[in-house]
Amino acid sequence: MDPQPYNVNININQAGQYQQPPAQALPTDRSLGKVILLSIVTFGIYSLVLQYNLIKELNLTAAADGKTTKGLLAVILLSFITFGIYGIIWQVTFIQRVEDVNERRRIGVKFGIMDWVIYNILLSWTIVGPFIFMNKELKAFNAINANYNQFG
Repeated sequence: MDPQPYNVNININQAGQYQQPPAQALPTDRSLGKVILLSIVTFGIYSLVLQYNLIKELNLTAAADGKTTKGLLAVILLSFITFGIYGIIWQVTFIQRVEDVNERRRIGVKFGIMDWVIYNILLSWTIVGPFIFMNKELKAFNAINANYNQFG
């Protein structure tokens, strides 16, 4: 009887360190069309669930920086109390953290603060500007999550 070979899952991250893949894979298939459709069907509830999940995933994939992004409930309450100012500050720091994890993991997806300024502020009157921004954000998260699924 031939001995069976052992199957071992070993990944080497970009720094050359061995790491095991995560126990639970993060989603890598989010699309703008699906988000729009599910947000319409659920009367906007899905967009809140999506933002909650993006925060959770960012805290997981960017854990090496030692920071934590505040949750959705805190953002909503503090934005209400500060007449929206906290929401803007939170959005900028959230995008900066996504940009930092993108650089640290060497993913190379073009997404950052300038996208937010261009599409959510300057082109928000076109109606499609925020959708372009959301599409870029989803692509960035899909790439970051795929990298995390592979390298941990």
